[in-house]
Amino acid sequence: MQENKLWYREPAKQWTDSLPLGNGRIGAMVFGGISEERIALNEDTLWSGYPKNKNNPKAADCLPYARELAYAGKFEELAEYIEDNMLGDYTESYLPLGDLYLAFPNISEQTVTDYYRELNLNTATSFTRFTTDGVTRYREAFVSHSGQAFIMKLWAEQKGQVSFTLSFGSKLRTQTQVKENKLVIEGLCPSHVEPSYLFCEESIVYEEEPEKKGIRFTGIAEVTVQGGRLYGDGDSLVVEGADEAILTFTVRSSFNGYNRSPYLDGKDYLGMVTNDCARLGGGQYETWHEMHVREHQELFERVDFYLEEEIGQDIPTDERLLKFAETQDDKTLYRLMFQYGRYLLITSSRQGTQAANLQGIWNQELRAPWSSNYTLNINTEMNYWLAESCNLSECHEPLFQLIEELCVTGAETAKLHYGAGGVTAHHNSDLWRMANPVGRTHRGTTAYAYWCMSFGWLCQHLYTHYEYTKDISFLKEKAYPAIRKAAEFYLDVLTPDKDGHLILAPSTSPENVYCKDGKRYRISKTTTMTTAIVREVFTNCMKCCDILFTDQEFRKQVADAYARLPYYKIGQRGNLLEWDEDYEDAEETHRHISHLYPLYPGNEITLEKTPKLAQACKKALEIRGDDGTGWSLGWKINTWARLKCGNHAESLLKRQLHFVETEECNYSDGGGTYRNLFDAHPPFQIDGNFAATAGIAEMLLQNEDGVIVLLPALPDSWKNGYIKGLCAKGGVTVDLDFAEGRLQRAVFHGRDFHDDTITVHYKDKTYNLTFEAGKEPELQLPIE
Repeated sequence: MQENKLWYREPAKQWTDSLPLGNGRIGAMVFGGISEERIALNEDTLWSGYPKNKNNPKAADCLPYARELAYAGKFEELAEYIEDNMLGDYTESYLPLGDLYLAFPNISEQTVTDYYRELNLNTATSFTRFTTDGVTRYREAFVSHSGQAFIMKLWAEQKGQVSFTLSFGSKLRTQTQVKENKLVIEGLCPSHVEPSYLFCEESIVYEEEPEKKGIRFTGIAEVTVQGGRLYGDGDSLVVEGADEAILTFTVRSSFNGYNRSPYLDGKDYLGMVTNDCARLGGGQYETWHEMHVREHQELFERVDFYLEEEIGQDIPTDERLLKFAETQDDKTLYRLMFQYGRYLLITSSRQGTQAANLQGIWNQELRAPWSSNYTLNINTEMNYWLAESCNLSECHEPLFQLIEELCVTGAETAKLHYGAGGVTAHHNSDLWRMANPVGRTHRGTTAYAYWCMSFGWLCQHLYTHYEYTKDISFLKEKAYPAIRKAAEFYLDVLTPDKDGHLILAPSTSPENVYCKDGKRYRISKTTTMTTAIVREVFTNCMKCCDILFTDQEFRKQVADAYARLPYYKIGQRGNLLEWDEDYEDAEETHRHISHLYPLYPGNEITLEKTPKLAQACKKALEIRGDDGTGWSLGWKINTWARLKCGNHAESLLKRQLHFVETEECNYSDGGGTYRNLFDAHPPFQIDGNFAATAGIAEMLLQNEDGVIVLLPALPDSWKNGYIKGLCAKGGVTVDLDFAEGRLQRAVFHGRDFHDDTITVHYKDKTYNLTFEAGKEPELQLPIE
């Protein structure tokens, strides 16, 4: 297994310099400070709010008139009518837990030499080392999945040199008490936090009525020492002259489900955190660390990636980014970014946790950008593009749980907003599984809020999981029920246009606008993305009925409706149209490429099956250009890879590695990478990290109608290397070796084979390979 680590010669100066640790539930950002260490903490259920119906009860009654306006082409009036009558309230916000501070009174920053800090992706462990006044000091930290705790060890080369004061600070309402060798933190989350993009007098609300109170939580920071003294001082713990110290932090909240009051019907969070603390057993650091590394590597080491010219590893990561901007030559950074995305998914999304949000599980702001919520018009789905192909299928589970819970809240939204059956959701959701369109009555919100396609998109993840695993029980019990509910909703809301096609009117193309007769419009009759998602849901629904031998009457309804759906259109410039007509782009280089959904992440448009449409997608990408926000660059990497343009995909990887220093917002371009390799929208959004990883996997392995395609978009510069452990659909794991840009060897492993034969394509040849008892199929040169 190749070594994968980020390392630096100085402490973090800002949050996006610090290094992320996590176990899916607890997140920690370690700064590696010299005279003061900061550990910024998160817990994945610390959100504002409580269960609350935010739907607009009059919306369904307004829908027929909205449709009339859409069919009449009165789009300005339509947008204002929707904003006045058909939107609901905003989501709640993901919150920071707080910060642990370790102040070292006897360490002078002026005398520091040999400073070093790292994040080892192979072991999910951070490490800091430096020398002051002739004493070398060390810190090592990780977040244990089994122990459900942040754990840090502090020691020095000489005995009696560990001294510090431990304190806690938070932007939430908290109280901290010292109890023996522990800091016990009691906290309460707000009842509501307004999105950061809204300006209002009261943006953070703590209600007094018990039924409106927010989530409670308790955190316990415990210190054990060898040698020296440990005592309390006010609301801090003081360590003096110890040989070593072990710091553990555990936390639990009262969150007890999306539909239960966290204050009146919450979990026994105090009992749970007390048990967590007791289970850690004091200072058994080595035991917990060994267990942590084993658990992490069981997931992380499934995939190994190597590219020739392993240069740059002796250069600090931030200096490598700066150097890369000049030379564009450090292929090891591609490998590091690939494995970093896998690392971040492992540490932010594990079985039993919440799904990864806009920032994974790491957030320091009380009013985070876009509430650090679930943004369902690309970002949440993008978080999980890598899960199956990059051999982290278990990490997909929290998203499936979110989908299952949206089935309940989304059914209410379908009824109240559309008078429809089935399930729908819009562009935002949160811990409480809000499904309604946001916006209240604010002007301009239609472009992003009035978009009822996210639940259909989420269903793609369910069917994709089945395709990769062939888990028939999952298809029957989890995937098909949700897919059917999405199909039921679309059947109810589709209406015939003047040509007899069934369309979903009115429609938007996420966050984009167009020009007509010199005016800008944010809504139309229908859009390409809307059509693509409906087509995909109907297709997968029919496949489920066939595989499960069920619901044949319902299948016929879906098939009849599918036959009446409009097909994709090509515009005058040869591009795939985004809207129902060939309107002028208001912003030609807009960050969203929603109309390319059927190319990627969908698979309806391919070079082989639909070459004209594939070329139209290519033209649309050329018009959009290669600039963009961080996550937008990530989406484009995947689309160019799907078009088998490896060199272009690599050029976008290079753009994504553009060093970004500022944490300020940039809504249109300026995307890249922070010092700690977090994706810069900017600000930080984790989806770009995940998309880059998925894109590299797409460059190396694709699936086309049951055929495994090897090295479909290998860049010319990637001459020699290997990838081991990528997953293909059908329960197959693939190892690939390549030299001089050509495949040398391919070995196929089975998790649990359901077919005896697989079909493999490389360059212009296709091979049928058979699995035999005790022998895994293999391709080896010469195969061209």
